[in-house]
Amino acid sequence: MTTPATPSAHPHSPLSFVEEILLLALDDTTGALRPMPVMGLDYALAGALLADLALANRIDTDPQQLVVLDRAPTGDPLLDRALGQIASAPAPQSVSHWLGVFASERSTLERAALERLVARGILSQQEKKFLWVFGVRRYPTVDNQERVEVRTRLSALILGEDLPDPRDAILISLLTASHLLARIFDDARYHARSERIATLARMDLVGREVAAAIDTLARVLRTATPVMGM
Repeated sequence: MTTPATPSAHPHSPLSFVEEILLLALDDTTGALRPMPVMGLDYALAGALLADLALANRIDTDPQQLVVLDRAPTGDPLLDRALGQIASAPAPQSVSHWLGVFASERSTLERAALERLVARGILSQQEKKFLWVFGVRRYPTVDNQERVEVRTRLSALILGEDLPDPRDAILISLLTASHLLARIFDDARYHARSERIATLARMDLVGREVAAAIDTLARVLRTATPVMGM
């Protein structure tokens, strides 16, 4: 995949799912990516990319296939590159197919999202580490309202009883499916809310497809044996 040009992120445009997933994946102290399950971040970012396209009303999904609703560019090079790939397929493919395609392009998604977060002033890059800019713990506006930083938002959602807004339901679903949520929220308070987390995670189809793809991969890895005597 050719690396798309990093857009000049407008400081007041909402963060994408890809950007929010990357923020959660970074360790606040070291600026490095947290230890992740095998392929977890790959599929989380792939699912986030599809969720961003769905939110932009460019694609729709069902358990059998993913279809393009609108081929018009979004103005986001990362999304438009992915939309072009989907639209140019000779026939509609399943969500799991496209998750596999975009999971294989994880390094491109990761690099583009990090560059955009630096351009927004949310992260700073220091000696190859990406760190939160001091004092910047709220996101650009969404529908004229400032968004609380994602970890704070999701923590309140998991520990409380409020219904999630659609964006946060998608995030919970993606993070749970890719086994990242347990790495990010790893203490007894969250473990005790496993049933609520499972309920929230079932609210989004793409998240469920991410879970299925990772489970399939795990089974393949468990049964794979090295070829000897080549």
